[in-house]
Amino acid sequence: MKELQDFEVMDGYCCFRVKGHGSLGEAASKVLNVLTFCRNNGTRKLLIDTTTWTGHNSPDTLERYTFATAFAEAAKYAVKVAMVVRPEFMDPEKFEVTVATNRGLRGNVFDSEQEALAWLLKA
Repeated sequence: MKELQDFEVMDGYCCFRVKGHGSLGEAASKVLNVLTFCRNNGTRKLLIDTTTWTGHNSPDTLERYTFATAFAEAAKYAVKVAMVVRPEFMDPEKFEVTVATNRGLRGNVFDSEQEALAWLLKA
């Protein structure tokens, strides 16, 4: 899987850095592949950094809903996910987190990798 070139096994978690340029759908596809890989291979904590993916606008409400639902389905209750996004893409109400949580995903979104990692590594 090409995405795994940006996938690292760290101490207590794994990290996937979404790199490149394209649509949100293209980035989401990469994330879905890695979430499925993690679930199938016993990875229980995943940090996803999307800050270097370019070429798109901030997701609208429907996109946030669609991607959060798909990510929850891919993780299937097995993978805890902390996602780092650029500050201008943050939804202050974290709508996508609510959607994903309601579908069984333990996940959160941050604009700081340090905060995301601290949250991820908590029990």
